[in-house]
Amino acid sequence: MSRTTSPLVPVAMLAAGVALGLGLDRVLTAPRAARAVAAPAGAGDDAPSAPPRGPQGRGDEDEIYRQLAKQYDRFEPVNRTFELVSRAVSPAVVHIVAKKASRHNDGSLSKFDETGSGVIVRGAPGRTLYVLTNHHVVVGAATKDIHIRLLDGRVIHPDRIWSDTKADIAVLKLGRDDLPAARLGNSDDLAVGTWVLALGSPFGLTHSVSQGIISARGRHEKELEDEGVENQDFLQTDAAINPGNSGGPLVNLKGEVVGINTAIATSHNGSEGVGFSIPINLARWIMDQLVARGRVSRGAMGVDLDDLRPDTASALGLANPRGAQILEVHRDSPADRAGLHNLDVVLRFNGVEVVDLNHLINLVSMAPIGQPAEVVIWRDRKEHVHSVVVADRDRVLAQAPPEPMARSPRPGSSPSAVSSTATAHALGLELVTIDAAATARQLGLPDSWRGVAIVVVEPDSPLAGACRPLDVITSLNGRTVRGADEVARALGRPAGQATLEVALQRLVAGARQRLTVRVP
Repeated sequence: MSRTTSPLVPVAMLAAGVALGLGLDRVLTAPRAARAVAAPAGAGDDAPSAPPRGPQGRGDEDEIYRQLAKQYDRFEPVNRTFELVSRAVSPAVVHIVAKKASRHNDGSLSKFDETGSGVIVRGAPGRTLYVLTNHHVVVGAATKDIHIRLLDGRVIHPDRIWSDTKADIAVLKLGRDDLPAARLGNSDDLAVGTWVLALGSPFGLTHSVSQGIISARGRHEKELEDEGVENQDFLQTDAAINPGNSGGPLVNLKGEVVGINTAIATSHNGSEGVGFSIPINLARWIMDQLVARGRVSRGAMGVDLDDLRPDTASALGLANPRGAQILEVHRDSPADRAGLHNLDVVLRFNGVEVVDLNHLINLVSMAPIGQPAEVVIWRDRKEHVHSVVVADRDRVLAQAPPEPMARSPRPGSSPSAVSSTATAHALGLELVTIDAAATARQLGLPDSWRGVAIVVVEPDSPLAGACRPLDVITSLNGRTVRGADEVARALGRPAGQATLEVALQRLVAGARQRLTVRVP
């Protein structure tokens, strides 16, 4: 991934920082010396000593180092922890060189080396050892062309390779059991702010260690999704991660692997303090499936999802925009059989609070196939509990209809709660006809409401400041509306025609509010 920033800002800040640093040195030195001279007798060893008068002698130098050593003793436990973690994990960290070839349009081949990192782990059954790394590090290379360099300099080759493109995980089986293996932690327990170390081979500098914290959780990157990485729930860290760190471990201060480093956001192909790591719980689940069955079977409910927008959450009566909204329930899918509806909001899955769309996707993906899962949804301004039997994702997709039940015809827009014949778009609004109590109920509106509901307001819509999701258009210029197509045609009229008055009703705190919007 890459990000574009202007180099002028860092340079300017650097110049200002140098000047400011010199100034602070002058300002802070004299007052500190004055306070030291005035310190009362018996203030203790922690009190700063008075500066030497005249040239500094050997005794003064020894005193400064004595104080420094005493101060260091207080920091020694932290320093010792970093040292022990590095010593514990480094023997299990490997440098990977994958020799690959690419074919040009003229049929010729060019060979190149892909370098990365990995970590030796022990599989659940027996004592078999595996290297856990990224798929993109080894993809396209045969086992004989993958060179795994150990800490002691030995080079070995894997016996077998398994890969999963949807999470960018690869597992390399080692034909030996006499190598050190790293311990795996629990990435679900990681809190933002937790200290972590990143180990690997940045720019080919093998067995390097960098330090930082967990900066954020649940990150999603569109660029990686475009490359086929669908399972995303990244840990973000400011530990230095650079090209060559891919596949290396992110570890906590107990020496446990909590992530597999995979990507960075950067403007110059180096670390800028924004790195992304695959949570080890996801990586371990994928590894276990690859080893046991040779493929990953992901769970699915048979729905299309979207993140819950703050304005939509407010309109639905939710205090916080947490969870994921169901846009489409596919016919005869597990969700359909369980009674889930379009526009339901999934709040909890198997007892876990759903943060957003990607969080729910991972929860469902990792759920046991063929087993019921408790799904708590928000509908009609209250919670409902359903039991959904999770199915194999590949089978669900194969059985899905060519077009979802309520697919909107406009690419990239959110599908609506009713059939596509009752939906329309105009001026950045997605419109749905409410001609029955069931449709109103699906939208969380009173059963008696009729008209045309606004289900999506695009940010660039000229009506974004006046309309909200779940506003219901009841009339145009005093005439009752019958359907979404009628409203769309009126809103999309040629410029220069008379002003259009749109009468709306809005549900506010359970009461109906009426208002009029003028469209010039």
